[in-house]
Parts: sequence; C-alpha cells; structure tokens
Amino acid sequence: MRFARLNRDYLPAIGLGVTQIMGYGTLMYAYAVLLPEMAKDLGLTLSEVFGILSLGLFFGGLASPIAGKLVDRCGGRWVMTLGSIVASLALMAMSQIEARFGLFVMILLAEGAGMFVLYNVAFASVARLDLRVLPQRSISVITLFGGVASTIFWPLTLGLFNRFGWETTWVILGFSALLICTPIHFFVLRGPERAANGPKPDNAPDWPELTGRLRKQAMLWMVISFIFSGYLMGAVMTLWVTNAQDLGHTAVMAAVAGALIGPFKTVGRFFEMLVSRNMYPLVTYALSLGLMFSGFIALLTFGFTFSGLLVAAALYGMGDGIKTIARGTLPLALFGEKGYGARLGWISFVQMGINASAPFVFAWLTQAFGGWWSFAVMALCLCFAIATYTLIPDPRNYKDVPA
Repeated sequence: MRFARLNRDYLPAIGLGVTQIMGYGTLMYAYAVLLPEMAKDLGLTLSEVFGILSLGLFFGGLASPIAGKLVDRCGGRWVMTLGSIVASLALMAMSQIEARFGLFVMILLAEGAGMFVLYNVAFASVARLDLRVLPQRSISVITLFGGVASTIFWPLTLGLFNRFGWETTWVILGFSALLICTPIHFFVLRGPERAANGPKPDNAPDWPELTGRLRKQAMLWMVISFIFSGYLMGAVMTLWVTNAQDLGHTAVMAAVAGALIGPFKTVGRFFEMLVSRNMYPLVTYALSLGLMFSGFIALLTFGFTFSGLLVAAALYGMGDGIKTIARGTLPLALFGEKGYGARLGWISFVQMGINASAPFVFAWLTQAFGGWWSFAVMALCLCFAIATYTLIPDPRNYKDVPA
C-alpha cells in the first residue's frame, strides 16, 4: 500500500515533466526553426525577428513574478491549466501573422503565458502539494524529462515545416500543446496542499534556513551567480554551430556535436537523481558549475579536434542539465517554502532581463574576434559564476548564529 501511494506521489512530477517537453519544445525551440522562415515570408530580417523574440522573452520575465505569486496564493492547478490554454491559443494564432506588429503581439502573448507553464511555475506548483516525495526529488524528475525537448522538437518542427509550411506547423504545435498539457495540468495538480509555514514531511532533510543579514547576502550572491552561469546559455544555443565552424569544423560536424548537449542534459539530471538523496543543493550547484567549466576548458584546449568538441558538448550538457535542478532546489534550501513561487519569479525576472542580451553580445564577439574568443568569454562568465558562488553562505554553518 505504501509503495502504491509513493508511486502515485510521483505522478505530478511525471505529468509536469511531459508538459515541460511540450512547453519548451513549442515555446522556445520551435522558434529556431520557424522564425527564419517566417522572416522570409514577412519581409523581415533575422535580426528583426530575433529582436522581437528577445522582447518577448523580456516580457515573459516581467510576467514571471506574477505567475509565482499566484501559485503561492492559489496553487498551481489553475495557474498552469489556464496558462497552457492561453499559450496554446497564442501559438495557433501565430499561423495568422501577416506583418511585423502581429508577430510582436503574438510572441509577447505566447512568452508571457509561457511563464505560467514552464519550469519555475512547475517547481513551485509541485512544492505546494502534500506528497511523500520531497519537492527536491520532484524537481529532479521534472527536469529529467525536460532535457529531451530540443532533441525531439528541433527535428520534429523541421519535419512539420518541410511537409506543411510554417502556418500549419504553428497550428499543429499549438493544438498539440492544448490537447496534451491542459488536461495534464488540470488532473495531476489536484489534491491537498501543504501550508508553506507548516511542519516539514517526516522524510525531509534537516536543512536550516538562512535568516536576517545572511539571508540577504545569500540572495544577492546566488542571483549574481545564476546570472553569470545562465548568461551564456542562450549564446551556446544560437552560436554553437557558428563558433565551432570558426574552430575549423564543418557545419555538419558542429551540428552533430551540438546535438549531444540535449541528451547529456538528461544524463546529468539522471546522475543527479541517483546521488542527490543526501546531497545539499549548494553541492549540486557546484557540481553543475564544475562540469560546465570543464566542458569549456576541453573546448578551448582540444576543441579544434572533433573528439574534443564531442567531449566539450557532453560535459557542458551534463552541467547545464544539473544547473536547472539547482536553480529550483537551491532557493528552496536556502530560504524555505514560504514565498517560494514569487521568489523564483523575481529571480527569473532579473535573469531574463539581463540574459536577453547574450545572443547579441556573443554574436558581436564572434564577428569581431572569432569563435575561440567568444567561447573564451563564455568560460570567463563561468569563472565569475564560480567566484560569486563561493560567497553564498551555507546555512549548515550558521545553525547556532543569531539572526
């Protein structure tokens, strides 16, 4: 009986994992395939359509704190259900775009609604549920699924476009998201919720929360470290092939190596699940930074060879996959469950507001100095992330220190 109850307690995380594949696949990765084709038909340049996407992502950052507060106040069931409906309708409406303004409005609507259904809200929603599975473990399960979104949706979107064109592809993607995500959000997030200030589950680790001055100090350095470690993510996604070609590889070789990043995100997350039962999230975050930095060291040192490029992609992918988990579990461990959704929302707002500029900055570096130097500055960002990580107070060292 207890085993059956435990299995049921994993259903919310599994269900949200499936919706994260759909969410990131349709609201993030599909743009890389469809926006360049839309630009041709709408008479826009690549810089114009991706500039509009950057504005959409920034608008999504503005909506993120609102989504987090709603989850804290109302729970995640209706927030994610209604968010998936609006996001799906916005994606289907993308098929009707005829000019720049229409694209701007629909991308803003889709990305704003996306902040009500993607990782941060999923993490906060599952943390609210009264489950025997700890929130940290549920977050790991959710991200385990999400890691394959790019692996599935880049070739799937390209295949749909080649068969039907971008208008019909948006309808198919939006309708699929509506059909799959809406009922999952409605049904798996049912059930009793725990009060944020209530007693912890019996199997919860005895991790103290920071208070007073240390709490503010931890928030500052954690957010700065998240910004530096996340700043290069968009640049890697958009410039990996271009920079790798500048190292002497063909476009095919660069794309094959880049395709490893997505699956190795899942490998990293699976590894984290195996070892994370007693691992403190500060250690998890350190592991992610170490793997990402090792990937860039391999890239800068041996990236001129194909084997070096493959190793670099695998190490970076594993580290980036684990970092997504730490992004959800570290604020929970340092500051507790009270206000968790809003806290994730504000962190996302700051990150997305700054990180939206990354593709443009690194594209300029690549154009001005070459791919190796662009990768080198990405590695430098990780150095700053590691340096600021070391300044985050560990609550376990301050158990007996007054606030």
